[in-house]
Formats: sequence, structure tokens, C-alpha cells
Amino acid sequence: MSETIVKKAEPQESGRKSNGVDATATGSGNKRGGVPAYYQLYVLLAQQIRDGEYAAEEVLPSENEMTAQYGVSRITVRNALQQLEQDGLVRRRRGARTVVLDRGPKDNPPLFEGPVENLLTRGVASKVNNLEMGWTTPPKDVSESLRLKLGTECFHLSRLRYHGEQPFSITRLFAAPFAMKDLDTNNISDEPLLYQIERTGFLAVAADQLLSAVLAQGDTAKKLNIPIGSALIQLRRTVYGRDNVPFMYHVSLYRPDQYEYNMRLSRETNSTRPQWRHV
Repeated sequence: MSETIVKKAEPQESGRKSNGVDATATGSGNKRGGVPAYYQLYVLLAQQIRDGEYAAEEVLPSENEMTAQYGVSRITVRNALQQLEQDGLVRRRRGARTVVLDRGPKDNPPLFEGPVENLLTRGVASKVNNLEMGWTTPPKDVSESLRLKLGTECFHLSRLRYHGEQPFSITRLFAAPFAMKDLDTNNISDEPLLYQIERTGFLAVAADQLLSAVLAQGDTAKKLNIPIGSALIQLRRTVYGRDNVPFMYHVSLYRPDQYEYNMRLSRETNSTRPQWRHV
């Protein structure tokens, strides 16, 4: 039987406002692959903690209160709290209430910001697991994005990236053969491939990218350690060299609880229809 998490009015003693969250969840065994109710509750509580709605050392509502508040079973609440504890967000003790931990300035920030390549130049450590690497015939949409004849082989690199022990992104990357001609494809390092290409003298000057939301499918969900059907941030990017020639295409999927993408905008008011523009 599925459960529905409905953010009901908070108990009067909490003084906390309702966020009006309404999401349908199914058990982990559901054949439709819905997101388990415990994970939806975990994501909701984790976001509230990270947004400061619960302060350090503040006591969370009891299991009974959450059961009534969110319309779920006690086992769902317990599983959500267990996940929060594993993430280092709360402290649980048998016979005692669950307390929010003080993460403090010394802890790693919960969210990454901006392109992964920029994070690495700022010294944000991450571990890489190369899932696939080699020459392959890319899908039709990749060939079209790189303006290559159908059937032309590209260098393909698929990577899972971690922060600490937590996986936070999967990237599938395709590079045109002319961009790889001066690289030893048998000796690719853990650095972003773009860095390695640019060191050969082939420079990137622009990129088109699209941000969207997708649902995690079976293999992706398993690698990112999330339930099937969980929401992911998808970033698709086509990178251009001189003379507006595309030479790299990649699709990256990010866990939204580990990553956010910030952009600086400027206000263009010189026309009769003012618009926001990327800086």
C-alpha cells in the first residue's frame, strides 16, 4: 500500500509554518518505480535543516507527531530519520528525541555550486570512478550537436564523481576525434577531460548548455545511491572552440541534495522590453 506525504499544519507548540508540500510516494517494491515515502520525507526534512528551519541542537518532532503531520507510518518516519543520521544531520538515541546536529563552519558544505570544473580549480576535493572509456559511435543527437557525420567515432568517457564517500554526479562525455588527436587516450587522468584537451593547445571559448530536471532510472539510481524515480538535475553542454566549432558534448546528472547551480544575472534596461541576462 502506498503512502502519501501531505504537509499538514504544524502542531501549535512548534510555531513552524506549513510549506504546503504534497507528494505521492510508493513503497520500494512498487513496480512503477515511484520514490519511496521515507525518501521523500528524508529530502523534505534535510532541506528544512539545511535551510535553517531547524537550528543546531533543536529537537525534531517525535515519531508520533511526524506520523500525524505527514500522514505516513512510523516505519517510514524511522527510515527517514535513519537516513538523516547517516548524512550527519541529526543525532538519535534510544529512548530520546532526535536532535539536529551543529554542522559548523569546519564541516563540508552540503551543496556544490557551479560547474564541476570550476569547483576543482577552487580546490574542492572529489573522487572519480571511470565507468566507461574508449572510442565509440555516439547517438544521433550527439553527432548532430558536434556536427559530425553519422557513424563517426568519438572518444567517450563516463564518470561517477564523489565528495567524500557520497556520490553526487554522473557524466557522459563525447569528444570529437580532432580534439583528441594529441592526447594519449590510454593515459587519461582523473582531471576534467577539457583541461587535458586544452593543454594540447585546443582551447574552449564558448558553450551552450541546458538545465532541466529528470527522474533517476535504474542503473543511474543505483550508482548515485538514491531510489529509482528520484529527481535529478540534468545539465547538457556543447563546448565550442575557435571559429564556433563544437568539439565536446556532455550530459551530467546531479543529486539535487548535493548540488545547486548559481548564475549571476544583469538587468538589461536599454530596450522597451527589459530582460535579465547572464553575466
